[in-house]
Amino acid sequence: MLYPQNIEQKLGFDKIRELIAEQCVSSLGRAFVHKIKFSDNYELIEKLLKQVTDFKYLLQVEGNFIEQNYIDCHNSLIKANIEGAFLTEEELFNLKLSLRTVKTILHFFKEKGANYPSLNDLALGLVLDETILKEIDRIIDDRGLIRDNASPELITVRQRLNAEKNNLRKTLDSLLRHAKNSGWIGDEVSLTVRGGRMVIPVLAEYKRKIKGFVHDESATGQMVYLEPTEVLEANNEIRDLEAREKREIIKILEKITNLLRIEVPNLRKCYTFLGIIDFIKAKAKLALLLDAHLPNFQNQQIIDWANAQHPLLKWSFKQANRKVIPLAVKLNQEHRILVVSGPNAGGKSVMLKTIG
Repeated sequence: MLYPQNIEQKLGFDKIRELIAEQCVSSLGRAFVHKIKFSDNYELIEKLLKQVTDFKYLLQVEGNFIEQNYIDCHNSLIKANIEGAFLTEEELFNLKLSLRTVKTILHFFKEKGANYPSLNDLALGLVLDETILKEIDRIIDDRGLIRDNASPELITVRQRLNAEKNNLRKTLDSLLRHAKNSGWIGDEVSLTVRGGRMVIPVLAEYKRKIKGFVHDESATGQMVYLEPTEVLEANNEIRDLEAREKREIIKILEKITNLLRIEVPNLRKCYTFLGIIDFIKAKAKLALLLDAHLPNFQNQQIIDWANAQHPLLKWSFKQANRKVIPLAVKLNQEHRILVVSGPNAGGKSVMLKTIG
């Protein structure tokens, strides 16, 4: 079947595409909106519209559906598939959130899928290894950070690190109070960090009063940032522990990424599924906004419509609290041609666009 290149713009379907995209909650869903194509495949059209009808019914019965964390993690899966690469805490956190959403949707269809058969079919054969999700959750907390107990080595290092930092702060707090009492710094001054080391801001004229190393100075040169000799070893120990912590975190991230690598093919299917769900949900939500219904389709060349309304016209009139005058039209094998006539602004173009 041949169409002009600008058929979408002629019919206003480009605007329908935009309205569907607005109802999507993710780039995963919007990617499917961009793929919409015209089709005269009866079985395909029937299948796709049945999915929208089922989702529309789902929204009416359930009130709402999972809306959070439809996160596109395809780039993370590409990275995870590379031998020797490892995912960051943020990438694992996004996987954790989005795979939770996949899990919740799959559990929903496991319990209630019989009520929405065309949607339940989408979940058939989809494999989500929940042990992977549990392992990510064991390592990454709900703030997106590596948990202290992600490994025995990490918890040991972090405990020592916290103890060293507490002792360092106590020593520096004591030196800071002495400096304030001596008038070497103002009362509002507090401890700060320079080059990853805890230091005391001191007025430049008093920098000789405290033995230590100057790491930096203020833009005006009136203040220097000094590391007292009393905390030199403590700062060194903290830097060493921080390096150990970083090495251990990388080992943990490498280990979980290696586990994920095996599951990449299945996980890709999970994100395709997530996008399709978002896409169908968006169409169903728009159908509810437009009060649109599934017509009675037949696999033959026939139009027999009553109370038909152009969706865009209905949408714009709804915003203005106006009602569209519906149209009726009938074409079949016996009556294949319809002559449309009437005055300007009489509705001829709207009728043709509605049929289109």
